[in-house]
Amino acid sequence: MHQLFIIFLITVLSVSYQSKANTLEISEFDRFVQNVEQQKKKTDLVIQGEALLAERLTDNQRAYVLHKVALMNNKLGKFDEVERDLDKLETLLKDYDSNEYRGKLYITRGDLAINLGQFNSAQGHFKKAIIMFELTNDYRMLSHALRFYSFALRSSGQISEALIAVGKAKDAAKLAKNTPVTMAAYNAEAGIYNYLKLPEKALKLQLEFLAYVTAEAEDPSTWYAQLHYGIGDSYAQLKEHEKSLNAYKKAYQYDIAAEMVNYAGHDLVQISRQLMALKRYDEVPSYLQQALDLFTQLNNTRNITWVKGNQAELQLLQQQYATAATLFKGVIDSLDAVENKTLHQDFSFLYAKALLGKKDYQQAVEILENIQATESSHEVQMMTLNLLSQAYSELGKFADAFALKQRTYTMLEEQLIQDAKSKALGYAAQTQYQTTKIELAEIKNQQAINKIKNQQYLLISGTIALLLMIGMVTTYILYRQKKKMSQQEALVLNNSIQLKEQLLADVSHELRTPLTVLKLNIESLEHNLVENPDATYKILHQRLDSLNQLITDIYELAQSDCGGLALQIKEHNIYELVNSFTNDIAALATTAGLQFTQQVNIDEERTIELDSYRLNQVIHNLARNTVNYTDLPGNVLFAAQIDNNYLKLSLSDSSPGVAETDLGNIFDRLYRCDKSRSRDLGGSGLGLAISQKIISLHGGTINAQASELGGLTITILLPLKNN
Repeated sequence: MHQLFIIFLITVLSVSYQSKANTLEISEFDRFVQNVEQQKKKTDLVIQGEALLAERLTDNQRAYVLHKVALMNNKLGKFDEVERDLDKLETLLKDYDSNEYRGKLYITRGDLAINLGQFNSAQGHFKKAIIMFELTNDYRMLSHALRFYSFALRSSGQISEALIAVGKAKDAAKLAKNTPVTMAAYNAEAGIYNYLKLPEKALKLQLEFLAYVTAEAEDPSTWYAQLHYGIGDSYAQLKEHEKSLNAYKKAYQYDIAAEMVNYAGHDLVQISRQLMALKRYDEVPSYLQQALDLFTQLNNTRNITWVKGNQAELQLLQQQYATAATLFKGVIDSLDAVENKTLHQDFSFLYAKALLGKKDYQQAVEILENIQATESSHEVQMMTLNLLSQAYSELGKFADAFALKQRTYTMLEEQLIQDAKSKALGYAAQTQYQTTKIELAEIKNQQAINKIKNQQYLLISGTIALLLMIGMVTTYILYRQKKKMSQQEALVLNNSIQLKEQLLADVSHELRTPLTVLKLNIESLEHNLVENPDATYKILHQRLDSLNQLITDIYELAQSDCGGLALQIKEHNIYELVNSFTNDIAALATTAGLQFTQQVNIDEERTIELDSYRLNQVIHNLARNTVNYTDLPGNVLFAAQIDNNYLKLSLSDSSPGVAETDLGNIFDRLYRCDKSRSRDLGGSGLGLAISQKIISLHGGTINAQASELGGLTITILLPLKNN
């Protein structure tokens, strides 16, 4: 009996001890989860997690710890340890069936591949992660996977696919009702704007995020690093290198504070690049050395090579060509030309520039021809052709050099068209963003309506059926209106894209011919192939004047499109203003051999508020068009009067006229009428579009109609009071 009691006591104590051990085990796991949620130091979390993995855990707990430890090591830049942790998680998932952790395994593998610069491999991992998160309806992680996938696509040059992926990431974030994830998706969209060379749009979006994060986010510091890094990218594209430098420095401070060692290395490289752009060469070496030390600590071969390439570029900028060439040779030899294709091409190009600087023309040609033989972007191809042409010229192969220049001009035209298409994708994404905002507003309005209806249901139970019917009818009407609006938006968007593509194609056409003529004439002068240099110089000046006028007109239109064409409104005496216009038009017309008449009926006391400089620009543009496009002998009529509280100005000329079908289009940019009013006389084709913008800013109108004199009449109406 006594022996049985002892056995019973031992059993109870054993069970009690085991229960306490399990409690301690669970407590340690819960403590780890709590530390992760409180965002404790990553190094401490890795140590705690690895110790926890040596204990007994459930499969779900072990999967959680392995994933979190892999994430922390990835952020710390310990990529070998990340691979080890993910391999353990993959082994666990062979027996533990969990789509959740399969998705997390794939997304972390993809993130690791991005950190290693392996963007093609990353895409495959993210595709698998997307499938897993769709199966589990985990919209938060699905948004993350789609966002990372869009970055990998963008980095591989697959812009259309990247836009689609980031759009899906935004949709998933809304379904998750998670503000930080939504913000991250929109930040990814800003990155695509930068890639599409639309830095103004990207910067506007990023600055809005920065203000929102500062005011609304629970822990804004976790977002500051990537936001400031993106802002630095945008300013760099805008050539505002001082602002870009400050943004990258802020990103570095936040990445260091958050122990994001790998990202901090990226920040340091970008800081050094902005300093190089600012020609502050003495400050660059220390930043590059810090970046090299960080990447060496992480044993990140790709990024170590990236830093060394930047060190070589610094030598190139300081015209230390021999040193730069030696450094670039080592960098290129250590890069995988397939996995790190873009970096390999960039540094090969700079290597060729260094060889040209040290007059090693033949080796430079070999490097450049190797770049030409590989698949590369239009931009890389054009730069390579241009440098190759220079090398051939130095070797005395002038015919080959000239042929390459011609290919460069052709590729430039193709690049302009491609840029137009890429930017059109950017505008489409922006339009979709605005449409989404409208839809969200509609949803909120509908929710408010539903709330009111619910209150009415409680108060007046007898009218439920009637209110239900009203609700159904209202929903149907809203659906019809929304569908109609979507169709109209799609039509407007398609028209806008077509117009922008046509505009850029026309501008490239306008630039290509004078540039080609300039190039041929300059080379003719260079090689003494012309008999009359003075006549050639005269042609060069004429072409440069034409190009300058076209660029000025394009700049003014761009200012008006972005709201930068501001007016200096002042009060003016109408009689004196019109009298000045009359004298100017008369001088132009009579000098050109045309008969000038006027019909001015203005009270000497009346005044008007307007920008006289801009209005004078419009009048002179119209007068020049009249003089250029009126056959001799011809007539010009200028009329001015007050009509219904508007100042009415009109300029009429004699033949040739403009076809009825063209009258509604002559204010379009670069619009070509029939041969009689073409741009053979040197006009840019943008003057009437600029004039229309200026008059519109004044609150007035400008239109064209057939003239009683047989030509064209342009009529301007300006309100006497500033509206």
